[in-house]
Amino acid sequence: MRCRATRGIPRVLGLAGLAVLGVAGSARAQESSWRDRLTLGEAVALARETHPSLGAARAGEDAASAALGQAKSKWWPQLGSRAGVTRYEEPMVVAPIHGFTQDQFERIEFQRTLVQGSASLAWTVFDGGARVNGIRVARAGAAAAAAGRVATEMTLIAQVTRAYLEVLTARGVLDAQVQRIDALQAERRRVGQLLREGQAAQVELLRVDAALAEVEAQQVATRTRLDLAERELARLVGIAPRASRVERLAPVRLSGQTITEDRAELAERAKSNNPELERSQQKVRAAEASRGVARAAWIPAVNLGGAYQLFSSDAWNTTTEWNVGIAVSYPLFTGGARSNAVGRAGAELRLAREELRLAELAVEEGVDRALNAAIDTRALVSALRRTVQLQSEVVRIEQLSLDAGAGTQTDYLRAEADLARARSLLIEAEHAEIAARVELARVVGELTTEWLNRNVETAP
Repeated sequence: MRCRATRGIPRVLGLAGLAVLGVAGSARAQESSWRDRLTLGEAVALARETHPSLGAARAGEDAASAALGQAKSKWWPQLGSRAGVTRYEEPMVVAPIHGFTQDQFERIEFQRTLVQGSASLAWTVFDGGARVNGIRVARAGAAAAAAGRVATEMTLIAQVTRAYLEVLTARGVLDAQVQRIDALQAERRRVGQLLREGQAAQVELLRVDAALAEVEAQQVATRTRLDLAERELARLVGIAPRASRVERLAPVRLSGQTITEDRAELAERAKSNNPELERSQQKVRAAEASRGVARAAWIPAVNLGGAYQLFSSDAWNTTTEWNVGIAVSYPLFTGGARSNAVGRAGAELRLAREELRLAELAVEEGVDRALNAAIDTRALVSALRRTVQLQSEVVRIEQLSLDAGAGTQTDYLRAEADLARARSLLIEAEHAEIAARVELARVVGELTTEWLNRNVETAP
């Protein structure tokens, strides 16, 4: 008995090993299937990494930050150096002459080669506020670039979401058309059977064929719509078109179904958070500071400077000296450059303020449009769901009446067409509601990947 039991151990171990391998293979298959899917969050993440609009916005933000650092550097003294060797045709004085006393005159040296070197330090003590306002201009530019990058990112998230939803919508419409074709083909088989038995007229078959031809034509348009949507999504995400096929996409739905915010509250939040509005506000600040820079040209500038100099010849008889000085500079006549610079800065400030007003109006309008669209689509989705439910019952009743000989084919085909139309409208309305909520979050200035993951979830 022990011998038989011992011989059975390898078999048990082999079966256990096969079971383990089977479980591992199933896990790998599930992992591969999961990796083959492209969720909305993954699509947005890919777009943020690869899309050139966001790359350009980030580069602009880096450039603006560097410009701010460059403007701040003007507060520091400027340290420089210079060295050179000059060869003259005739002997030249190789050391500075500070007087003509007998002792100094005897030490004057003439050589054809002059070696000079210097280290200088210069600092602007006062410039009428040009530096301060220049830093304000650069700081506002950096803030505007940062707001522009945020606005670009929100716009990209909204674009990817709309493209993703368009692919799902086109596929949903196509599925509704396929369902109608299946129903019409079943009706055609029924009519064909009755026609062979002499219990139906030829016109009934023609009526079904006409309906089938209509749906097939609609299918062609829907397939084209689906193909364009898939290609647009692929361009936004930066992947091959085959990787954005609808079969890879996961259906989505809203995790929060109602909007509880007040319209006035949303408008106030938009004025505080909208990055486009923030960028316009920073442009106004930059224009105000630019006017200060232009006005500074009417005020004298005070500069402090000093240098340590070296003079020598090819005989290396070296002389060194230092000097310091303070200078006041003021242009007496510029041909109207200063006055026109101030006038131009004032006009640009007025322009920036008017553009800010336009941006505020655009934000208010955007909130109204997005909120109304969200409310309307929510009501439309509720109504269409009820419509699909009732119309499905109508189709069922019409089909039963037709099979029993109490109904007409025309009524049945009309009911099928109405059901297919209602299904298509429901799919479009559900995705339009998501798009409206995303647009509302973008206008308010709250559209981030965190917001998207919190409010739009993958449907089972």
